[in-house]
Amino acid sequence: MTPSPQTKSKRKPAWLAKTELERGLAGGRCPVCWSLRRSARRYIFSFLYEGMMSGSARETFLKGGGFCREHFWQAKAIEAECWADGFGIAILCENLLDRSLNDVKQIPDSKPEKKPSLLRIPTRPARRPAVLGLIPRSGCTVCAVLRESENHYLAVLEELLEDTDFSQRYQSSAGLCFYHLQVAAGQWQSSVALRLVKSTADGVVRQLIAELREFQRKHDYQYTSEPRGPEWTSPERAIEFLVGPMAELAGFADLMPTRKQDR
Repeated sequence: MTPSPQTKSKRKPAWLAKTELERGLAGGRCPVCWSLRRSARRYIFSFLYEGMMSGSARETFLKGGGFCREHFWQAKAIEAECWADGFGIAILCENLLDRSLNDVKQIPDSKPEKKPSLLRIPTRPARRPAVLGLIPRSGCTVCAVLRESENHYLAVLEELLEDTDFSQRYQSSAGLCFYHLQVAAGQWQSSVALRLVKSTADGVVRQLIAELREFQRKHDYQYTSEPRGPEWTSPERAIEFLVGPMAELAGFADLMPTRKQDR
């Protein structure tokens, strides 16, 4: 029996994910990290452009304590790049600070007194009552979107790796970062896809180790006159493989067209 349109699970178009993943591969980056950066950029841009004008979206933002640290600063950078005036961020910060005032007033002036112990055993002080209504970083909406997007991109990637043409391009790329390699290993069912990402990662790691050793060798005074090669960027690439790209170097300009009016 064919399920009705109402019962089918909603899934983002795979061809959009494929396009993003291919761009990541072509750029020499972990394709999932690249795609998630694009997703974050699009979501934040859309929220600042029109989403924050929705009462329900604004309330969700405020209840979650605003964006997390990384995404709040990214939002500030995106607004500066696209509109230059900082008006939207000012409104959001005002709303958050207004809610924080009541929390500030309710914070106790002194610590709770310790209860004496009959056996003279040191006791822990009583916990302060929870008074905070605004908890920064607790419910970042960008993080929530990215958690869903991450699962989607990994699922699409697993399917794409069954394709000969795509798998060949993947094998000549930097592949997945170590974190997404581990996530894929815990989620994927395809042995073909798993073998491919493992073999690619093995080659990438071995190459990085060799270049890192060459980088160190050329720091020896006997070899400092030798010309620098690709090994000179190996520390940055090693960090990116281990923990992902540096947020401050997200390169917003290459992720999405801007709407700055004074260009």
